[in-house]
Amino acid sequence: MKKRKRDRIPSAITLLNLCFGFAAILVADFYKSSILIIFCLLFDVLDGMTARILKAQSELGVELDSLADLMSFGIAPAYLYWKLAPDPSHWMAYLPPMFLISASALRLAKFNLLPSSKYFSGLPTPATALFLIGIFLSYHYNKAFIVNNLQNWVVYWIVPLFFAFMMLSNLKMFSLKGLDKKWVNNHFQIAMFLIFIILLLIDNKYALSLSVLIYIILSTIQSIIFRP
Repeated sequence: MKKRKRDRIPSAITLLNLCFGFAAILVADFYKSSILIIFCLLFDVLDGMTARILKAQSELGVELDSLADLMSFGIAPAYLYWKLAPDPSHWMAYLPPMFLISASALRLAKFNLLPSSKYFSGLPTPATALFLIGIFLSYHYNKAFIVNNLQNWVVYWIVPLFFAFMMLSNLKMFSLKGLDKKWVNNHFQIAMFLIFIILLLIDNKYALSLSVLIYIILSTIQSIIFRP
């Protein structure tokens, strides 16, 4: 069957994701790079949505999406995280970002092999990127709690190790794809949305990072309650 020109639109959006992720590395600024990665998140949603609307899903699109996500939500955040190290020139500063990149690559490869589901198996790489964006923005605005704690080598190492573990775990994590037609059944999604709004109103600098941690907690609670 002849390939339609419009079938290339989702891949073009995916390439924007890839290019903006690379731009985030080139800019190497906590605020500007964070904004670029947020655009990557938007493109990541749009390419899948466009592919479904145009009925243009393909194996090429799936693989391209994973490569773009690795750049935007793995490599770019890991590079920025390295810049937060107590001493970026020390060898101890290099390994934690490598944990983030390796776990992101494995998580994305694992995602491609799993059947479609209304749940995520393990923490999605964009969620890890969102947590780190919150850290970068807090650092940019000189939030004392973040700045002071990241000068501690133990904290600097624990954050990537924890998120690497969560990405590679088999914990069932709810997603928007798992929304029920009856809104009353979407307890966790609604709770997450309300919590995020409240956090934005309280302190928008910490909202992203705290929201991701609460997402992990709520997903854990859901897994325990609805364990088969």
